[in-house]
Amino acid sequence: ALMVKSIFDNVMDDVDSSRVWMEALRRGSMGIDPTDSDSGNHSPPSRSMHDYDSAMTKMVSPVPTSMPSSVGITAKPFFTCPEKQTEQELIDGIVQAIFLDNSERERIQCDPLVRLLISNEPGHYNFTIITAMGVITEGSKGLELQKSIERLEKERGVVTIRADTGTARSIDYNASRIEEAVETATQLNRPYGLVGYSQGCANGFNFESRMISGTPDQQSAITSPESGLVCRQLLFSAANGSMHGPAFNAKVHQLITMCEDFFKYQQGYFSRAFISSTLELVDNTLDSAAFQKFHGCAKCFLPDALRGFWREAQHLPHIPTCVLRGVLEDHTTPESLEMVCNLLTKQSSSPLHDSQVHVYDAVGHPVYVKNRNGRILKNIDMGGAIQRTHHWSPLSEEVEFVRTSRDVQHAVFDCAKDRHIFPFCDVNARFGVIHYKSEANKNGDNSKSDSS
Repeated sequence: ALMVKSIFDNVMDDVDSSRVWMEALRRGSMGIDPTDSDSGNHSPPSRSMHDYDSAMTKMVSPVPTSMPSSVGITAKPFFTCPEKQTEQELIDGIVQAIFLDNSERERIQCDPLVRLLISNEPGHYNFTIITAMGVITEGSKGLELQKSIERLEKERGVVTIRADTGTARSIDYNASRIEEAVETATQLNRPYGLVGYSQGCANGFNFESRMISGTPDQQSAITSPESGLVCRQLLFSAANGSMHGPAFNAKVHQLITMCEDFFKYQQGYFSRAFISSTLELVDNTLDSAAFQKFHGCAKCFLPDALRGFWREAQHLPHIPTCVLRGVLEDHTTPESLEMVCNLLTKQSSSPLHDSQVHVYDAVGHPVYVKNRNGRILKNIDMGGAIQRTHHWSPLSEEVEFVRTSRDVQHAVFDCAKDRHIFPFCDVNARFGVIHYKSEANKNGDNSKSDSS
């Protein structure tokens, strides 16, 4: 209900080009080309060399280049002029366009809370967010969800601290960076929540396990009622690994075997000194710090490697976990992710993924390890309906250099960013996990900022 409410508010306020995105999403879900005109009358295509180019594009691209000509009234603008629609029509349009599964759509449409669009009481939350972003990130200098974070602080007073996690680093290294961010958060004397994105979800789980099994001070930093951990948000979680990991691992073994056969044949044509220099170069490369860091990061995508973590991990049993999952479709696939998307579909024999992780892996509990801790996490996993979106949904400026004209036409990056964090905060506030700040505390904070 709060997810629909967040998107509804973004559409009405036209935040982050949400109207254009929803219009493109709506048309794509109906099989209509977003670039079609409002009219359902289309002139027949002319016979020229352009037909050959269009045919070849259709063969190599998963995104249809042409749509049925008789699209009727469904091709007329809907979300681009929301003031002409009724509130309930907009709700139905959002549910139909956003959510993938038919059974989930029917359940959401029949939910009275969705229909009522009930907002939380106005006021500031006594809450801090600590973010841990994906495998490629600038850490504390990152810009993921920046505008949404600023809106959340302005509207709800939620301070966000970005953990200084590194690009292609191990989950142990990144967990230590999250611990540093928590030390900063505890100085605010507020409860905090972890927001993980992709590999950041595994980093967050590892941080929590390390703190619970750590020193008394570390345990206090996570269990304190005044400034401890109270909730989690997982965005496209890779905490259960990714099929890219085992597939890449198998390809590396095949490559090593092929190289061995190739160089065995070639060694008779080169001097011993050249062979020794080549082997020394390979050894130095494998022993380098950059390769070892990359290897430590790559292990977190292997389900087998993560089994060791999940076997020994321990987590708090009272921390609710919110999850956002997505599945790619033709009209929601960025052009830069087409090859990766098709590769993962071929490797796993399943199209139910966001180009990086599958929906059955992107959950808030371990899938491939069954133990007491796994049952605890499964019990507090609140789940989330599968959305029509891609793995790069939280990104904007970071992917500007790969945005193509077709991406602009399909508005694949112009999505409502607020839905990644606003419903998470609001649902935990609605059920009392996150508390409102008292007027006294809020006034005290204002006086401190004025004096500073």
